[in-house]
Amino acid sequence: MVHAPSIFNAFAIPPLAAVGVSVVLTLLVAWRVGATVTGDSLVPSPGISLRNMIEVLFEGICGLAEDSIGHDWAKYMPYLGTLGLFILISNLLNLVPGFGAPTGFIETNLAWAIISVMTSEIASMRVQGLAGWARHMAPGPIWLAPLIFPIEFFSHLVRFFSLTIRLTANMFADHTLLTMFLGSFGAFIALVIPWAVLGLGMFICFVQAFIFTFLSMLYIGMGVEESH
Repeated sequence: MVHAPSIFNAFAIPPLAAVGVSVVLTLLVAWRVGATVTGDSLVPSPGISLRNMIEVLFEGICGLAEDSIGHDWAKYMPYLGTLGLFILISNLLNLVPGFGAPTGFIETNLAWAIISVMTSEIASMRVQGLAGWARHMAPGPIWLAPLIFPIEFFSHLVRFFSLTIRLTANMFADHTLLTMFLGSFGAFIALVIPWAVLGLGMFICFVQAFIFTFLSMLYIGMGVEESH
Protein backbone atom coordinates (compact mmCIF):
# COMPACT_ATOMS: atom_id res chain seq x y z
CA MET A 1 0.00 0.00 0.00
CA VAL A 2 1.45 3.38 -1.07
CA HIS A 3 1.15 6.41 1.19
CA ALA A 4 1.22 10.05 0.20
CA PRO A 5 4.70 11.63 0.50
CA SER A 6 5.47 13.15 3.89
CA ILE A 7 8.31 13.75 6.31
CA PHE A 8 7.23 10.58 8.08
CA ASN A 9 8.14 8.32 5.17
CA ALA A 10 10.57 10.44 3.14
CA PHE A 11 13.44 8.43 4.62
CA ALA A 12 11.39 5.45 5.75
CA ILE A 13 13.01 2.06 5.93
CA PRO A 14 11.53 -0.58 3.57
CA PRO A 15 8.38 -2.39 4.76
CA LEU A 16 10.22 -5.69 5.21
CA ALA A 17 12.87 -4.01 7.32
CA ALA A 18 10.13 -2.30 9.36
CA VAL A 19 8.62 -5.72 10.05
CA GLY A 20 12.04 -6.89 11.21
CA VAL A 21 12.31 -3.92 13.57
CA SER A 22 8.87 -4.69 14.99
CA VAL A 23 9.77 -8.36 15.47
CA VAL A 24 12.98 -7.47 17.32
CA LEU A 25 11.20 -4.94 19.53
CA THR A 26 8.39 -7.44 20.21
CA LEU A 27 10.91 -10.06 21.34
CA LEU A 28 12.72 -7.56 23.56
CA VAL A 29 9.50 -6.33 25.19
CA ALA A 30 8.22 -9.90 25.61
CA TRP A 31 11.48 -10.88 27.29
CA ARG A 32 11.27 -7.89 29.60
CA VAL A 33 7.63 -8.54 30.45
CA GLY A 34 8.38 -12.21 31.11
CA ALA A 35 11.27 -11.30 33.40
CA THR A 36 9.05 -8.82 35.23
CA VAL A 37 5.99 -11.05 35.67
CA THR A 38 7.92 -14.19 36.60
CA GLY A 39 10.36 -12.54 38.97
CA ASP A 40 11.45 -14.20 42.19
CA SER A 41 9.63 -11.75 44.42
CA LEU A 42 5.98 -12.59 45.10
CA VAL A 43 5.39 -9.34 46.96
CA PRO A 44 4.19 -6.46 44.73
CA SER A 45 6.43 -3.43 44.54
CA PRO A 46 5.29 -0.49 46.69
CA GLY A 47 3.45 2.29 44.90
CA ILE A 48 3.05 2.52 41.14
CA SER A 49 5.75 0.52 39.37
CA LEU A 50 6.29 -1.03 35.95
CA ARG A 51 5.88 -4.49 37.41
CA ASN A 52 2.54 -3.65 39.05
CA MET A 53 1.23 -2.08 35.85
CA ILE A 54 2.30 -5.09 33.77
CA GLU A 55 0.72 -7.53 36.22
CA VAL A 56 -2.59 -5.63 36.25
CA LEU A 57 -2.61 -5.50 32.45
CA PHE A 58 -1.66 -9.17 32.19
CA GLU A 59 -4.37 -10.26 34.63
CA GLY A 60 -6.96 -8.21 32.76
CA ILE A 61 -6.05 -9.76 29.42
CA CYS A 62 -6.05 -13.26 30.91
CA GLY A 63 -9.47 -12.67 32.46
CA LEU A 64 -10.81 -11.43 29.13
CA ALA A 65 -9.38 -14.48 27.34
CA GLU A 66 -10.89 -16.84 29.89
CA ASP A 67 -14.32 -15.23 29.48
CA SER A 68 -14.09 -15.29 25.69
CA ILE A 69 -12.49 -18.69 25.04
CA GLY A 70 -13.27 -20.78 28.11
CA HIS A 71 -11.22 -23.23 30.11
CA ASP A 72 -8.63 -23.74 27.34
CA TRP A 73 -7.80 -20.04 27.15
CA ALA A 74 -4.20 -20.51 28.31
CA LYS A 75 -3.35 -22.53 25.18
CA TYR A 76 -3.94 -19.53 22.98
CA MET A 77 -2.35 -16.84 25.13
CA PRO A 78 1.15 -17.14 23.57
CA TYR A 79 -0.32 -16.38 20.15
CA LEU A 80 -2.72 -13.68 21.34
CA GLY A 81 -0.03 -12.00 23.43
CA THR A 82 2.42 -12.01 20.52
CA LEU A 83 -0.25 -10.72 18.16
CA GLY A 84 -1.31 -7.85 20.40
CA LEU A 85 2.23 -6.84 21.26
CA PHE A 86 3.42 -6.89 17.64
CA ILE A 87 0.47 -4.83 16.43
CA LEU A 88 0.85 -2.32 19.27
CA ILE A 89 4.57 -1.84 18.64
CA SER A 90 3.98 -1.59 14.88
CA ASN A 91 1.25 0.98 15.42
CA LEU A 92 3.46 3.07 17.68
CA LEU A 93 6.26 2.99 15.09
CA ASN A 94 3.80 4.81 12.83
CA LEU A 95 4.32 7.87 15.05
CA VAL A 96 8.12 7.85 14.69
CA PRO A 97 9.53 9.85 11.75
CA GLY A 98 11.63 7.69 9.49
CA PHE A 99 9.86 4.42 10.27
CA GLY A 100 7.30 2.89 7.97
CA ALA A 101 4.94 1.12 10.37
CA PRO A 102 4.22 -2.48 9.26
CA THR A 103 0.54 -2.06 10.15
CA GLY A 104 0.38 0.84 7.72
CA PHE A 105 0.62 -1.69 4.92
CA ILE A 106 -2.29 -3.93 4.00
CA GLU A 107 -0.01 -6.91 3.37
CA THR A 108 1.07 -7.13 7.00
CA ASN A 109 -2.46 -6.78 8.33
CA LEU A 110 -3.82 -9.34 5.88
CA ALA A 111 -1.14 -11.82 6.95
CA TRP A 112 -2.13 -11.46 10.62
CA ALA A 113 -5.82 -11.66 9.70
CA ILE A 114 -5.23 -14.93 7.83
CA ILE A 115 -3.29 -16.37 10.78
CA SER A 116 -5.99 -15.30 13.27
CA VAL A 117 -8.93 -16.65 11.28
CA MET A 118 -7.15 -19.89 10.40
CA THR A 119 -6.20 -20.34 14.06
CA SER A 120 -9.86 -20.06 15.05
CA GLU A 121 -10.95 -22.53 12.36
CA ILE A 122 -8.23 -25.05 13.21
CA ALA A 123 -9.06 -24.73 16.90
CA SER A 124 -12.71 -25.43 16.11
CA MET A 125 -11.84 -28.50 14.03
CA ARG A 126 -9.44 -29.80 16.66
CA VAL A 127 -11.94 -29.45 19.51
CA GLN A 128 -15.14 -30.44 17.73
CA GLY A 129 -13.82 -32.63 14.94
CA LEU A 130 -14.51 -32.12 11.26
CA ALA A 131 -18.14 -33.25 11.61
CA GLY A 132 -18.69 -30.93 14.56
CA TRP A 133 -17.11 -28.04 12.65
CA ALA A 134 -19.49 -28.72 9.74
CA ARG A 135 -22.47 -28.74 12.12
CA HIS A 136 -21.19 -25.50 13.65
CA MET A 137 -21.11 -23.99 10.15
CA ALA A 138 -24.68 -25.13 9.41
CA PRO A 139 -26.73 -25.02 12.62
CA GLY A 140 -30.41 -25.84 12.58
CA PRO A 141 -32.39 -28.46 10.66
CA ILE A 142 -30.40 -30.61 8.29
CA TRP A 143 -32.63 -29.69 5.37
CA LEU A 144 -31.54 -26.05 5.74
CA ALA A 145 -27.84 -26.92 5.64
CA PRO A 146 -27.45 -26.36 1.85
CA LEU A 147 -28.71 -22.81 2.38
CA ILE A 148 -27.09 -21.95 5.72
CA PHE A 149 -23.62 -23.43 5.09
CA PRO A 150 -22.69 -21.11 2.16
CA ILE A 151 -23.92 -18.08 4.10
CA GLU A 152 -21.98 -19.05 7.24
CA PHE A 153 -18.90 -19.93 5.20
CA PHE A 154 -19.04 -16.53 3.49
CA SER A 155 -19.35 -14.80 6.88
CA HIS A 156 -16.14 -16.53 7.97
CA LEU A 157 -14.38 -15.38 4.80
CA VAL A 158 -15.46 -11.81 5.53
CA ARG A 159 -13.45 -11.96 8.76
CA PHE A 160 -10.23 -11.83 6.73
CA PHE A 161 -11.24 -8.53 5.16
CA SER A 162 -12.89 -6.98 8.22
CA LEU A 163 -9.76 -7.46 10.35
CA THR A 164 -7.50 -6.24 7.56
CA ILE A 165 -9.45 -3.20 6.42
CA ARG A 166 -10.28 -1.98 9.94
CA LEU A 167 -6.65 -1.86 11.06
CA THR A 168 -5.25 -0.60 7.75
CA ALA A 169 -7.83 2.18 7.38
CA ASN A 170 -7.38 3.44 10.93
CA MET A 171 -3.60 3.46 10.72
CA PHE A 172 -3.70 5.16 7.32
CA ALA A 173 -6.12 7.81 8.63
CA ASP A 174 -3.97 8.42 11.71
CA HIS A 175 -0.84 8.69 9.56
CA THR A 176 -2.52 11.08 7.12
CA LEU A 177 -3.95 13.31 9.86
CA LEU A 178 -0.60 13.64 11.59
CA THR A 179 1.15 14.41 8.31
CA MET A 180 -1.44 17.03 7.44
CA PHE A 181 -0.88 18.96 10.67
CA LEU A 182 2.90 18.69 10.47
CA GLY A 183 3.28 19.71 6.87
CA SER A 184 0.31 21.84 5.83
CA PHE A 185 -0.05 24.57 8.47
CA GLY A 186 1.91 27.50 9.81
CA ALA A 187 4.83 27.17 12.20
CA PHE A 188 2.85 27.89 15.38
CA ILE A 189 0.04 25.47 14.55
CA ALA A 190 2.54 22.89 13.37
CA LEU A 191 4.29 23.09 16.74
CA VAL A 192 1.25 23.15 19.03
CA ILE A 193 -1.54 21.09 17.45
CA PRO A 194 0.54 18.00 16.54
CA TRP A 195 1.06 17.23 20.22
CA ALA A 196 -2.68 16.80 20.62
CA VAL A 197 -2.80 14.77 17.41
CA LEU A 198 0.11 12.64 18.64
CA GLY A 199 -1.79 11.94 21.84
CA LEU A 200 -4.86 10.97 19.85
CA GLY A 201 -2.70 8.86 17.56
CA MET A 202 -1.17 7.02 20.50
CA PHE A 203 -4.65 6.34 21.88
CA ILE A 204 -5.72 4.96 18.48
CA CYS A 205 -2.63 2.73 18.41
CA PHE A 206 -3.62 1.09 21.71
CA VAL A 207 -7.31 0.83 20.78
CA GLN A 208 -6.66 -0.77 17.39
CA ALA A 209 -4.21 -3.28 18.85
CA PHE A 210 -6.81 -4.20 21.48
CA ILE A 211 -9.64 -4.51 18.93
CA PHE A 212 -7.64 -6.73 16.58
CA THR A 213 -6.53 -8.98 19.43
CA PHE A 214 -9.97 -9.08 21.05
CA LEU A 215 -11.69 -9.99 17.77
CA SER A 216 -9.15 -12.77 17.22
CA MET A 217 -9.91 -13.93 20.76
CA LEU A 218 -13.65 -13.88 20.06
CA TYR A 219 -13.26 -15.85 16.82
CA ILE A 220 -11.37 -18.58 18.68
CA GLY A 221 -14.00 -18.59 21.42
CA MET A 222 -16.82 -18.82 18.88
CA GLY A 223 -15.05 -21.71 17.19
CA VAL A 224 -14.70 -23.83 20.34
CA GLU A 225 -17.86 -22.76 22.14
CA GLU A 226 -19.78 -25.95 21.32
CA SER A 227 -17.32 -28.00 23.39
CA HIS A 228 -18.08 -26.12 26.64
